[in-house]
Amino acid sequence: MITRKTLEQAEAERGFADLTKIDSASDSEIEQQIAEDPDLAPPTESLPELLRVRDVRRRLGLSQREFAEKLSIPISMVRGWERRHSPTDPAIQTLLRILDRIPEPAMRALEEVKSG
Repeated sequence: MITRKTLEQAEAERGFADLTKIDSASDSEIEQQIAEDPDLAPPTESLPELLRVRDVRRRLGLSQREFAEKLSIPISMVRGWERRHSPTDPAIQTLLRILDRIPEPAMRALEEVKSG
């Protein structure tokens, strides 16, 4: 069950949360609450998996240096992404997804941007 409160009500309770009630909520109850109110959180099943820079780069057959040059970014950025976690920035993930799904047209478009 979702309980809506005004700001005044929440402030009057001084941040009280019934942790016993929260901890006892089952996964199905949480999913039901999310379904009833999409503002709570998006269903996690609908979120696309993050692509790894190294995987995409290797499928393209590019070295780190070549990949950096194609994207017009410093090689240190590519190395950082590959050593740590792949970027979660939506724009970068979108670019990786495009490079992964339609590599030939995407690579041509990158070339046109560099030469244009």
